[in-house]
Amino acid sequence: MKNEYIKEAKIKEGQSDLRGAIEFYKKALEENPRDNSLQIDIGNLLATLGDFEEAAGFFRRANRFFPNDKNIKVALGFCLCSIGNTYQLGNKYDLAEAAFEEAVSFEPDNADFIFNLGNALFSQNKLKKALKLYQKSILLNEDGNTYTNLANTYRRLNELTNAKHNYIKALKIEPDLIHAKIELTHLMQSTCDWSEIDNYFSEIKSHILNKKPGKISPFTVLSMPGLNSENHLYVSTNWSEQKKISPLQSDQRVIKKNITIGYLSADFRNHPLYYLIFDVLNNHNKNKFTIKLFYSGKPEDSDQYRNFVNINESLIDISNFNDEQSAKMISDEGVDILVDLSGFTKNTRSMCAAYRPAKVHVNWLGFAGSMGFHHGKPLFDFILADKYVIPESHNKNYAEKIIYLPNCYQPNIDNRPKIKVKAKEFYGFQNDNFIYASFCQPIKITRNQFNIWMNALKQSPNSKLWLLDSNNLYKENLYQYALNKGVSSDRIVFAPKVSFNEHIMRHTIIDLFLDTFPYNSHTAASDALWGECPILTMAGDTFASRVGGSLLTEIGCPELITYSQEKYFDTAIDLFSNPKKLTKIKEKIIHGKKNSTIFKSKEFCKNLENIYISLLSG
Repeated sequence: MKNEYIKEAKIKEGQSDLRGAIEFYKKALEENPRDNSLQIDIGNLLATLGDFEEAAGFFRRANRFFPNDKNIKVALGFCLCSIGNTYQLGNKYDLAEAAFEEAVSFEPDNADFIFNLGNALFSQNKLKKALKLYQKSILLNEDGNTYTNLANTYRRLNELTNAKHNYIKALKIEPDLIHAKIELTHLMQSTCDWSEIDNYFSEIKSHILNKKPGKISPFTVLSMPGLNSENHLYVSTNWSEQKKISPLQSDQRVIKKNITIGYLSADFRNHPLYYLIFDVLNNHNKNKFTIKLFYSGKPEDSDQYRNFVNINESLIDISNFNDEQSAKMISDEGVDILVDLSGFTKNTRSMCAAYRPAKVHVNWLGFAGSMGFHHGKPLFDFILADKYVIPESHNKNYAEKIIYLPNCYQPNIDNRPKIKVKAKEFYGFQNDNFIYASFCQPIKITRNQFNIWMNALKQSPNSKLWLLDSNNLYKENLYQYALNKGVSSDRIVFAPKVSFNEHIMRHTIIDLFLDTFPYNSHTAASDALWGECPILTMAGDTFASRVGGSLLTEIGCPELITYSQEKYFDTAIDLFSNPKKLTKIKEKIIHGKKNSTIFKSKEFCKNLENIYISLLSG
């Protein structure tokens, strides 16, 4: 009978009926359980069908009978790695680690297996172990991707010089490895290392304009000069289309009396988003709306995170869910409108929108640009904006339909500290110092911009530039760059991290806040305005480059919006030279704080709710 079963199995294989073939092979195996060739045949067919866990079981049994058969070990290792990759997609990194570890145990010198195990450990933040595995993999096989992941690990360990060196090694092996080029450029931006950055900007821009294959992070291009909103749209679309996703089949829900709003974010924690969105969530009309918060970040022991946990809304932790699982959870919770607050940033689940878990999907606040198309259809139906950040002439560069809020698109927390002006000496300055400041992350500071700032210092006697403290490499690079431009390093002062209240208070001694471009300040700009500090901005044609202008328009100071580097510099010097003009602008900001909607979350929330209702009514 065994031979008959095998004969039938071969016939089924010839007919491409692999399931049928497996059943006959299993019957043959029942008659002869020690027939190792049958174990292998069944395992191969199961692997072909993608049933890797069951296939691995048959290969394990075969390996016990023939422990020296390398082909069996290779097949088992392949199955285990496939299982591990599946677990990683499901954010089950501990299970992925176990699968890859088993694979390595069968092939200790397989560079790919070691690399995959390193990835699983990296995803769990087991960085030192991941580092050793990447280094071992490289000894076995020098590979651009492995060098890139090694660099990523060094970067997370804050060993930035080692990170840079390994990104460069990756690109020497594979010059067109776009994600390594992106990561290196991002690192150079975050350390203000501008030695060769223009070359990388040019290569990345060329890659985008020529629509070459490869994933480019949409978030990283927001701060790159020389790109416009059309380029940003292409990058977002290219990013989202890497994955083929079919919508869930359960989107036939009926709108209830209470509209369920789902807010999706990785930033319900100690993050700038907290200061923008918290009061809006608290001010929703509970008689009309049910609010659910879907959190994809890592819980932090912070006041902000605890506040969100206790916000009297439903906070649902999806940090261990993948996009599909997150979409299923959102659908099961009966969400009518899903509002994504993070976009293509760290730890987000924005791609769950492709599964269509809600009736309406909205892009708002956390990502300064379009989320692009997913296989011909907008990933999100709508984007919330105002007529300054997205002028109507720019609509063609957004996949989403644009919904205009009546005022500035950005909300803010109302419960901010009362302003108490302190002497400049309290912060280590002389009281007659003119203080230029920019409390933005280093990645937003470009070389052209810093040149302008240095020229402003040279044209402004007794002035200082006050920047936010960050990594040591960034500070060293800026000090050296200033010296090269003929500016003493003591003219640049770095502000340490302090409490939120103290951070707001120190704005009161700033004479002029210098906005960054092409990626403007967002929450930092709101903080400056609350501290009654004038902001000088330069607007471009991207969402990210028009946020400062939006806030200044709303607060009633459009004269602080410039549209060229020359005008930006001239305005800075003019305001330094005209203290009376600067005082009048400060008075306008104080008036604008009271009368604009920037710091009126109840009014903002009411306008927002009207928009939500209109979206569901069509």
